[in-house]
Amino acid sequence: MINAMDLDLDDLSRAVGRQVESYSVTPIEPQLRLHSVTGGVHRVSGDDFSLVVKVVRNGRDGDSGALWVSGADPAHRNYWKREWLAFASGLLDALPGELRAPRTYLTTEPAEDEAWIWMEDVEGRSGAGWVVDDYDSVAFDLGTTQAAFASGRVGLPRQPWLSRRWLRGWVETLGTMMGVLDDPAVWDEPALAALDPLRPRLRELWAAREELLTIVESAPQTVVHLDFWPTNLIAADDGTTVAVDWSQVGIGAVGQDLDQLILDPVWMRVLPDLPLELLEAHVLPGYLSGLRTSGFDVATTDLRRWYGAAASVHYAPMLAMAAQIAQDETATEAQERRWGVPLEAVFAGRAGVIEHALRLGEAALTEQIGSIGSPA
Repeated sequence: MINAMDLDLDDLSRAVGRQVESYSVTPIEPQLRLHSVTGGVHRVSGDDFSLVVKVVRNGRDGDSGALWVSGADPAHRNYWKREWLAFASGLLDALPGELRAPRTYLTTEPAEDEAWIWMEDVEGRSGAGWVVDDYDSVAFDLGTTQAAFASGRVGLPRQPWLSRRWLRGWVETLGTMMGVLDDPAVWDEPALAALDPLRPRLRELWAAREELLTIVESAPQTVVHLDFWPTNLIAADDGTTVAVDWSQVGIGAVGQDLDQLILDPVWMRVLPDLPLELLEAHVLPGYLSGLRTSGFDVATTDLRRWYGAAASVHYAPMLAMAAQIAQDETATEAQERRWGVPLEAVFAGRAGVIEHALRLGEAALTEQIGSIGSPA
């Protein structure tokens, strides 16, 4: 966290483009934007200006094998300085297409293990308040940007700090939790009642994880965001879609970002009761239209298979993580505090997402993908 006393007036004046004498600092979503890699996100405002400062840091984690830990190695799935470098290098300011990042005003390094991104305070509508019809346009904008890289019209960036094979790292980490599937005592927990029947299908899908990862990695490569869910998206007043939180940015598959755009609104209780088939029916055609408008044509069946394979190994194994949460009183209390409902209700909603992810993976493996993305 930062406060008014932490800001260097010279840095602030450079970011604003003129001398600044006074300002105020307001934390943005401190309950969400504060963890081992993010030291806080703050709105800094004064007379006739407003900008956002994001603090990234090489944090220290109690469990080095957890899903969201800070990494010091640029090849680490969650390398702490990746987002700062993406802004500082100009990569994000130069994105082609209709998807963009906040404009970079300044990047500074106040400490060895801490770096600050001074960026545009984007005006627009947060994805947290979108309705289903909004998802067509964001998918289209994502498609226009990723098509530029996938087609070769814009060369793929080669910086060594970009994430690569991110999904494999995610799956490997979840693999450390899979033993809980075979512990019958764990599944006596009432909060897991909706998830328990899915264990046999997850075991089968887990056995095929290498095949599913290979399907994803067979897709054309592009620049991927890898945290593309509504809270990180803004429908900007200038008509573009703006994505924030680029800490995972890297090289990945066409269609890979669609799993979070489709499944996370239900998983993260943004639109908890919305049928996933309806989201697919908006997002997949919108994304395809964006790809094709930007000169990169793919078969609908191929896109559905790449998306389905990615979604299956990204979401279905989190069944095991849910079981671990249910065994941890502190983690249970944190979930119930965040979502405002009992853990049983949280997991009941997520059971539907996991079942859908399993179905996507099963379809991708058998190539029975014609119905994915069709309205129910």
